[in-house]
Amino acid sequence: MNHCDVILTYCWNRVGYTILRSLTNKGLKVWVADTSKKNICSKSKFCAGSFTYPDPFTEEEKFIETLKDKIVELQPKVLMPTHDESVVIMRHRDEFPDELIIPYMDADTLLMLANNAESTFFAKRVGVAVPNIYSSVDAVKEYPVVFKTVIGNSAKGVYFPKNKTELLKLMKKHKNEETLLQEWIGGCDYSVDCVRWNGFCKMSVYKALITKTYGGGTTTQREIVDMPQLENEAKKFLEAVDFNGVCGLDFRYDPHKNKIAYIETNARFTGGLATPVVAGFDIPWVIYKLATEGKYDEAINVKIGVKTKWILGDIITLIGRILKLKWNTQELKRLFSFKGFDAFDDFCQDDKTAILGEFRYYFEKLIKNGKLNP
Repeated sequence: MNHCDVILTYCWNRVGYTILRSLTNKGLKVWVADTSKKNICSKSKFCAGSFTYPDPFTEEEKFIETLKDKIVELQPKVLMPTHDESVVIMRHRDEFPDELIIPYMDADTLLMLANNAESTFFAKRVGVAVPNIYSSVDAVKEYPVVFKTVIGNSAKGVYFPKNKTELLKLMKKHKNEETLLQEWIGGCDYSVDCVRWNGFCKMSVYKALITKTYGGGTTTQREIVDMPQLENEAKKFLEAVDFNGVCGLDFRYDPHKNKIAYIETNARFTGGLATPVVAGFDIPWVIYKLATEGKYDEAINVKIGVKTKWILGDIITLIGRILKLKWNTQELKRLFSFKGFDAFDDFCQDDKTAILGEFRYYFEKLIKNGKLNP
């Protein structure tokens, strides 16, 4: 029988690849699944097998039926969603076998956390520092501001208008969508990656060194830092939610004003997952052990200063900067550099061809959609 230990979904990108490498290196047999046949995970030598499914967001019922059939065939112990398809899966939790472990919270909680407005107002209610929220254009005292749709990821739907005219144009463009208007916070982006499970709680923090878009969003270079004040804010939020699972909380921190501000919660694995994993906090393995055995007894020592780089992400960032004529010499040097990094999101020496699957996926999406951000 062709059985496996884990099925991973949404495996076209570097996050799924990090999880695949982590669990396979621990001796688990892992199958990967996605809407695409060719991607970084299906190309990897760590992949025990792969299959495709219909789009979870446009063909929900067919997606669920495909998963149900594959679970019967492969008999995994764990189904591990890696991105926002987790909401769809948890909405149908009762259609899957009771013994199948899916280490996520209920769909309603996931939806609340994914909604930037709801999660921000929740954070404010429980005493977590948030940027000032403006109720109208007239309430804005200073530009730039942050204007964003309440649902989005990878900086999609996030804008930083520099004046009232730009803001009004954006409001008109998104007049049929729910949006949020907030104060702009200087400084840098930070992500607090966390595993919280039935009394267990462990966190690590990484700082964004380069993001694909100016002002924040998807990171392409990061560094593990010691920021207990951010961990404390994250703990306050997660305790109030009574969160169980894997998540990443994004913050801005302005060192000049010593100001912390909550940005959003990703109730799933984060885009910079490789960073804590390389630093000693093997998040996929930790959540697997907790979900299957109820405990995790191994020591976790997070190494401060670990740096990681997403190779293709830096290439996309470089192209974007050049096309918009926005760059500086120091940043260009960092984008071209391969020195000083402890690991790469999408490349390792013992699996050299997997990155070709990533390049192919992005190229096909570029040809189809005309965008470098799938």
